[in-house]
Amino acid sequence: MECICGKETGWKKISSLLVVVSLLSSCFTDFRSVDAQLLPQEEVQALEAISAKLQIQHWNITRSFCSSGFQYVGSDSAVVSNITCDCTSANATVCHVTNIQLKALNLRGTLPAEFANLTFLKEIDLTRNYINGTLPTNLAKLPLTILSLLGNRINGSIPREIGDIATLEELVLEDNLLGGPLPQNLGSLTHLRRLLLSANNFTGPIPEEFSKLRNLTDFRIDGSTLSGKIPDMIGNWTKIERLDMQGTSMSGPIPSTISELINLEELRISDLNGSDMTFPYLQNMTKLETLVLRNCLITGPIPDYIGDLTKLKYLDLSFNNLSGQIPDSLQSSDLDIMLLTSNSLTGAIPGWILSNNNDIDVSYNNFTESSASGCQASRVNLVSSHSSTASNSIEWCVKKDLPCSASPKYHSLYINCGGSEITAEGNEYEEDLAREGPSYFFASSQRWAYSSTGFFMSNGDASYLANNSFSLNMTGAEYYKTARLAPNSLKYYGLCLRKGSYKVRLHFAEIMYSDDQTYSSLGRRIFDVSIQGKEVLKDFNIKEVAKGVGIGITREFDDILVNGSTLEIHLYWRGKGTTAIPDRGVYGPLISAITVTPNFDVSTGLSAGAIVGIVAASFVLLVLILVVLWMKGCLGGKDLENKELRALLQTGYFTLRQIKAATNNFDSANKIGEGGFGPVYKGVLPDGSVIAVKQLSSKSKQGNREFVNEIGMISALQHPHLVKLYGCCIEGNQLLLIYEYMENNSLARALFGREEQLLNLDWPTRKKICVGIARGLAYLHEESRLKIVHRDIKATNVLLDKDLNAKISDFGLAKLDEEENTHISTRIAGTM
Repeated sequence: MECICGKETGWKKISSLLVVVSLLSSCFTDFRSVDAQLLPQEEVQALEAISAKLQIQHWNITRSFCSSGFQYVGSDSAVVSNITCDCTSANATVCHVTNIQLKALNLRGTLPAEFANLTFLKEIDLTRNYINGTLPTNLAKLPLTILSLLGNRINGSIPREIGDIATLEELVLEDNLLGGPLPQNLGSLTHLRRLLLSANNFTGPIPEEFSKLRNLTDFRIDGSTLSGKIPDMIGNWTKIERLDMQGTSMSGPIPSTISELINLEELRISDLNGSDMTFPYLQNMTKLETLVLRNCLITGPIPDYIGDLTKLKYLDLSFNNLSGQIPDSLQSSDLDIMLLTSNSLTGAIPGWILSNNNDIDVSYNNFTESSASGCQASRVNLVSSHSSTASNSIEWCVKKDLPCSASPKYHSLYINCGGSEITAEGNEYEEDLAREGPSYFFASSQRWAYSSTGFFMSNGDASYLANNSFSLNMTGAEYYKTARLAPNSLKYYGLCLRKGSYKVRLHFAEIMYSDDQTYSSLGRRIFDVSIQGKEVLKDFNIKEVAKGVGIGITREFDDILVNGSTLEIHLYWRGKGTTAIPDRGVYGPLISAITVTPNFDVSTGLSAGAIVGIVAASFVLLVLILVVLWMKGCLGGKDLENKELRALLQTGYFTLRQIKAATNNFDSANKIGEGGFGPVYKGVLPDGSVIAVKQLSSKSKQGNREFVNEIGMISALQHPHLVKLYGCCIEGNQLLLIYEYMENNSLARALFGREEQLLNLDWPTRKKICVGIARGLAYLHEESRLKIVHRDIKATNVLLDKDLNAKISDFGLAKLDEEENTHISTRIAGTM
């Protein structure tokens, strides 16, 4: 006879234990006394002790309750109260408790050792409660077939005595606080079918003794810190149907014996350590429905036979180094989801992928061809999928690094992740309400975008937007009330940003767990965060850092450099933390808002400190220049003995207004280079002459002496292979040199710049450039009356005009070679 208590359809949340225990009470208060079928007194005492330790207030245990015909069955299987008795033994005069199921009741207290006094007990299922304590060793006395404690606070280690329960078929300890090594004698449980150990703190390797578990059908160790290699002995588990090894500290390669597991239906392995490996042989796994080999250091091509696995629905090979083309065999597969993001796949993106209505992610690869007309083809994520050598006609968003299609103009960013447009702290945060997630790229014009990859395990209906579902009393700004999450990978981009240093603030609040002492408060969300490819948060746990749920926190990163035009913020789940609390599909990275602000003055492109420094340095520099000019006779002092140095007086002078007009107020779009002295801008004078303006930077590694030196040296020299100085400007806080404009920039950029900047220099052109450099140096060393040693010859100081003639520039470190010197100092002066 049994009493089963569930919950009706309206019960979606249990607000307190009183609701539960009142329901439990109804199971036991109406039992009729039947003397013929009595529970032994020792079992009555055991149940009373269990109810006390689990703080169950309204159990009414008597010797005769097993004889009652009362039953209550609810419509929701999540909440279960079930005590089953067997009254068939000893001529039906004695009953024994055989099964106890108390699921999702938020029971508190410690795990009772008194379970061992129910000597006929076959099942203990306390899934999703709030029970603490350790596993009692005396459970080994019971003829248990099922021991399930998923989603509690059980700590300590697994007692070796558990390995003595010869009848055990299911041991489910997921989402607890257990640790230490796995007991070797668990390998003695030869009847064991399910061994679920995910989201604990186990250490050490998987014991070789587990090779004896030949009846295993389900083995999961996600998110544990188990180490060592994946053992060859897993090939003995020939009956296994599900194998999960995500987010451990284990090393590859995946052993070849995995090919023996021909009954596998679900295989998930991720985030392996160690060296590269080739794709494991899985051809005989014809029953596979789910295959996840994410971030496993796999190289080489995707095997053709993957397309022949006819039952395969979900394929995740993301974050490896797979190469070659996507196999044509995948076209005839019956896949619902295929994730190939972050590999090195090449060739053309097949047309059948672009026309597919399933979730497919081919982002972050090296494809060279595509007929795609946008960034998101149906449900196919294409962001950054093409090689830098791909055609320039493709969309900006499928190119590497998402380059801005126009001049970068933005310098700040405010996103309310997963929420509507709001005003917070005086700033307008843009809405972010797109609901797609498994393979999706969303761009808000060309200001910001996000790319989401992954599918929630065991919950295909899970949302990619998070809300304050537990009505938490939130602490912090309004944007903490919502968030965006992803099961695997979530990347946000700031687009078309001006070059420079930025402050990035990431706002987090845990809003998917409750703040009470129930199983809904036991979740642990753990993920990593990288900015511009550099890891800034490792094993980040929002609730732990904030010391609670519903509490807004900010992580600030002060000096994030944008050298191109794109800022990348990557949140990534490495298989750690809980995956079934409060239910399936509430894990992975979560973020509430993003704030990006510049560390520079948006009107000048310089930081406030740099402006102050330039003003102060300019004053000192001006005084120094006046002294030097006076010493050279320019301000009424002595006459210059060397006539060639008189050319310094002949240097043209420009006003700051002229230079600002020519460079559009030093617009970043006109910036053509950056040297040790400072930035260089392209300008156009009113008469149409094109000029290059070299601006002193407060961060310059060269000083005032070098500036004066450069004016003096280069203005005194005229040669076809030396860059021509038109003049200078010393006005206000500006110190500028104006040169002839060189259409092909520097030799360094032509040889070593970005792909689109490289020049096709044939050997005759290279010879011409080398000879030009030599002629310029010969003039400096021997032909000019001023014998000059440049001391900083390098590719960045060799400029190329429109005809690719070489011209030497940057004389800030040059020295006169007086004829009485028999040596030239070899002390390092320029760039090493």
